Amino acid sequence: MKLINSNIFGQIKNPKSFDELFQSLIEYENSNSNYQARMWRRQGNIEWPIHSSGYRRIKQKDESSLADYELRLLEQATHSGYRFHEGRQLSDMELLARLQHHGTATRLLDTSQSVLVALYFCCVSNPEKMGLLMGVHTDHLAGCESEPDARKYEEVMDDIKDTDTLFTWEPPVITNRVAAQHSQFLFSELKENSWGSLVLPREEGATKFYAISPSLKEESLEILQEVFDIRQFRLFPDIDGFCQANSYAKDEYSTYRW
Repeated sequence: MKLINSNIFGQIKNPKSFDELFQSLIEYENSNSNYQARMWRRQGNIEWPIHSSGYRRIKQKDESSLADYELRLLEQATHSGYRFHEGRQLSDMELLARLQHHGTATRLLDTSQSVLVALYFCCVSNPEKMGLLMGVHTDHLAGCESEPDARKYEEVMDDIKDTDTLFTWEPPVITNRVAAQHSQFLFSELKENSWGSLVLPREEGATKFYAISPSLKEESLEILQEVFDIRQFRLFPDIDGFCQANSYAKDEYSTYRW
C-alpha cells in the first residue's frame, strides 16, 4: 500500500481503493494481542489535529479551563431539566454524553466501535479534501465497553489527572443515535502535542492512521450506502435525523437506497 507523508501524523497509509483499505484493516498486525478491536475516529480533513469539540470551544486552552467549562455545562443542563431522561436521573458522564450527542461541545471525542460507521462520517465530511481514518487499539485504552459510570465528574477528572493514559467509555443508549452509530467516547487530560490535545498512544501499532482520498471517499460512500445500508437515514434514527435527511438541501429520493 502506498504511504504518504502527512503534516501532522507523519507517514501513513494511503489506500487506493475500498478493497485495499479493508484488506489492510483485517490484517492481524499486533502479535501481542488476542484482539483486533479498535475505536475508530474519522476526520474530513487530514490537516486537522485531533481535538475534542470542548477544546475547540474554550478560549483558554488548558485542563483547568476545560474542567471548569464542563462543570458549568453540567450545572446549566441540570437547571434546564436535562438530567432526567425517561424517568431516571442521569449521572454526570451520562449527562455529558447526552449533551454531546445533541451537539454540545465537551471533552468527549466521538468514536465508533464500527470502522464502517467511522468511514461513512469521514466520507461525508469535506468530500473534496483528503480525510483521515484513525483506529486506537483497545489494548492501549483504560476503560471498557458495556459498563455504567455513576461517578461524579470530579472523581472522573481525578482519575485522568497527571496521567498519559487515554480513557474510553461506552455510553448507555440514552438516544437512538448511540446504538445506531456504535458510539464510544475517548477522553484524556488535556495535553498539547503534535497530534492534537488528547493523549493518543504512540506505541507501534497502537494508533492506526489511513489517508482517505476524495476518490476513495466517493467509492466508499456508494458501497457503504448500497451494500451495508450505512447512511444518514439509518445513523440518525430520530425526528431530528429524519428532518435533516428530508431538508431542502437533500435530493427528494436520498432516503431510499434504490
